[in-house]
Amino acid sequence: MNKIYRLSLVLSLTLLTLVCSFGLSRAAGEETIKEDKKAMMNENIKKKIEAILDKHVTERKAPAAILGVWTPDGDAIVVRGKSDPKNATEAKATDRFRIASVTKTFTAELLLMLADEKKISLDDKLSKFFPKIKNADKIKISQILNHTSGIRSYTVIDEFDKYVKSEPLKKWTGEELLEIVAKTEADFEPGAGFMYSNSNYLIAGLIVEKVSRNKFSDELQKRICVPLGMKNTYYAEGPQIEGAHFHGYDDTLDVSLFDPSGPNFAGAIVSNLDDLKIWIESLSKGGLLSKEMQAQRLKLAGSEKNPESGYGLGIMSWGSFLGHNGAITGYTIVALSSPEAGVTIICMMPMCASNLQGAPEQTFKEIAELIAFDALHTKLKFDTIIK
Repeated sequence: MNKIYRLSLVLSLTLLTLVCSFGLSRAAGEETIKEDKKAMMNENIKKKIEAILDKHVTERKAPAAILGVWTPDGDAIVVRGKSDPKNATEAKATDRFRIASVTKTFTAELLLMLADEKKISLDDKLSKFFPKIKNADKIKISQILNHTSGIRSYTVIDEFDKYVKSEPLKKWTGEELLEIVAKTEADFEPGAGFMYSNSNYLIAGLIVEKVSRNKFSDELQKRICVPLGMKNTYYAEGPQIEGAHFHGYDDTLDVSLFDPSGPNFAGAIVSNLDDLKIWIESLSKGGLLSKEMQAQRLKLAGSEKNPESGYGLGIMSWGSFLGHNGAITGYTIVALSSPEAGVTIICMMPMCASNLQGAPEQTFKEIAELIAFDALHTKLKFDTIIK
C-alpha cells in the first residue's frame, strides 16, 4: 500500500490515541492554568502559542503552516512560511488548502440533514442502496458513518493504491471505486468492531446523491456553504485548487496537483481558515441539525483505554472538543471546537503525513493543554465500546 494513503488512514485515527501518547502531565497542565487563570488569551499566551507552532514547523521542516486559535478572551492567527516556495509566494491566512478527511464531517452532515427531513433513516440497511456490498443487508446507515460497518477502505486495496503515485491525475468515477469495494471481503461483522474506512464515506456521498437526486457539490453549496456564508469552500472536481492556495509537499516534492476523484466524498473538499472556523463551530453546536439528530451524531464509539477520545457520526471527540483531523497527499490538518470552553483550534501544514508525523495534532494538543486543559481532558460517555 502506498505510504501516503497508509499514513493518511493511520493519521486519521490519531485523535483516538494521542491522548495517551503525547503531551504534558495533568500536573503540568494544572500549573499552566493557574499561571494564566484570568485569561485564555493574552500577549504572553500568544507568544507561547507561536512558539508551539514554530517548534513543530522547524522540527518537521514544513514549508508553511497556518494556525487559528479563537477564545472568549481573544484570538491568535499565525501564518508561517511560503504557500508556494518555488515562486517565493508568502503564505496568507486567506489561502485555500485541501482539508483531507475533514471532508467527512460535511458528507455526514448532508446525510444527517436528509435524515432530519425523513428522506432516509439512520436505521435503513445499505442493501436499500447498494446490495452488492458484503453484508449490505446487515449494515445500517449509522454504522457507515461511525466506521463500525466492517467495510474495508478502498484506499488500502492495491487495485486503487497502485495508481496513487504512478498516475496522480487518474480520473475515478464513484461507480469504479464502488466496484472495488464490492469485490472486497469485510473486515468484520457489522457492529462487531471499529475500522476507519474511506469506503464508508464514498458510500455515504453516493447515497447523498441518490436520495437528493442532485450532485454532491451542489448539495454542499445549497445546504451548508450558502446558509453559513462560507465563500471559500467547495467540493473539488479537478486537479487544480482554485484561487490563492497552499502548495502541498512530500518532502521537497510539490504534490499539489492530483485528481480529487480518488479521495472523493471522503477527502476532496477545499476550504480556508475563516470558512473552517465557521464550519467547525456550527458542526460542534449542531447548527444545521435538529437537537435530536445532533444527539444521534454525538453517540460515540470509543475505547475504555482512551476515555477522552471517541468517534460519532462523522465527527471526532477529544474531550469536549469536536471536529476532525485528516491527511491527504501533501496536506495534514486538525480542526476542533469546544462549545463548552468557547475555544476553536485549527492547524494545517502543507506536507504529507509521513513527513509530519502527527505535527498538527501535537500542535493542537499542546495549545489545548495551555488554554483549555479541562476541556481537552473531559472523560466521555461511549455508546459503543471498541474492543
